[in-house]
Amino acid sequence: MRRSGILLTLTVILLLLSAGNVSAQWENVSDGIGNRPVYSLYNNSSHIYAGSANHAIYLSSNNGTNWGPAGLNYFNITYAMTEFGGYLYAATELGVWRTSNNGANWIVTSLNNTTMYSLASNTSRVFVGSHNSGLYYSSGGQGWFISSLSATSIKSLVINGEFIAAGCGNSAGVYISTNNGANWSQTALNNKSVYSMAMTGNNIFAGTGSGVYRSTDLGTTWVQTSLNNELVYSLAVSGSSVFAGTELHGVFVSENNGTTWVQKNEGLLDLTIHSLRIVNNFLFAGASANAVYRRPLGTLVNVLSQSGQIPEKSSLSQNYPNPFNPATKIAFSITGHENVRLSIYNSAGQMVAVLVNDNFGPGNYEVKWDASGYSSGVYFCSIITPSFVETKRMLLVK
Repeated sequence: MRRSGILLTLTVILLLLSAGNVSAQWENVSDGIGNRPVYSLYNNSSHIYAGSANHAIYLSSNNGTNWGPAGLNYFNITYAMTEFGGYLYAATELGVWRTSNNGANWIVTSLNNTTMYSLASNTSRVFVGSHNSGLYYSSGGQGWFISSLSATSIKSLVINGEFIAAGCGNSAGVYISTNNGANWSQTALNNKSVYSMAMTGNNIFAGTGSGVYRSTDLGTTWVQTSLNNELVYSLAVSGSSVFAGTELHGVFVSENNGTTWVQKNEGLLDLTIHSLRIVNNFLFAGASANAVYRRPLGTLVNVLSQSGQIPEKSSLSQNYPNPFNPATKIAFSITGHENVRLSIYNSAGQMVAVLVNDNFGPGNYEVKWDASGYSSGVYFCSIITPSFVETKRMLLVK
């Protein structure tokens, strides 16, 4: 009886450990898509869209658990998607298409029968980058206008208001516009093909054939990060965390704005990652095989962005749970672009851990502190930014 009880306990422990390992891995979520490659991902408040090959865009209304076709599509590969003026736009091998009813019906625009790589939009225009005929823009309707951008192959776009950065092929690097595309200037990153871009605050990241480059001044200057030997097809950012999808080597993660990187491929294998998208605290990956993978952000990074809403004031929330053993979560809110230092002190006033020391944009964030290596007692969590300081008392009980 005693032996069977021990065996049962060991079985339960192994099952719990196994469940923990699964949750810390990538999960293939391709029910309804199959083994097709996925080249682009996009989401709005109701759906996630996956742009595949073989004339198909798929959508999911349950966070990727199941997928269905987004109507009958007439184009082949979908390289990018965005929304503008009540339409979902798709940049494809056969031009730019759009739908107003989640793909039930698609209409080709006047940009047709040519390959389009990239899409981005603001409140006044939608921009599309072509394979070899430049950058186009439209204010809605069917008409398109050619931009003054001199580069011809536009592989990636990021936009924030009237600021636009274009990542170009043919080793043309990055161009920027500060007036909604009326004028363009080439940046110091001018000798690389740029396949992907991401932006947060003044930080812009560019994925090239030789890794990730970072600009901290809206593209004026660039520095190559330590991820310097990978072809980077996709990028995503959340706070100070950067995610890079590479050719044949899966996903790399940096928690310090690109200073250091770690490969995070558990359950993913060495696939090419064409697209990355953060949705509902999951990182979704569009892969070269088996369609779509997802993984909880909490298993990839220590700091999570909680929402895209700008808080009314900067604050530090009480940790939860409290008391705790051995881990707790700490939420904080920032109203501007600031350096944030989040530190832990013991009851004697000695600093025992630094959880965060990075630049953040406006938003709500959450960080986890695992105190497994610390003794029971009272601790203090302190946040320091240029605009405010706040401290909370915490109790670790073991």
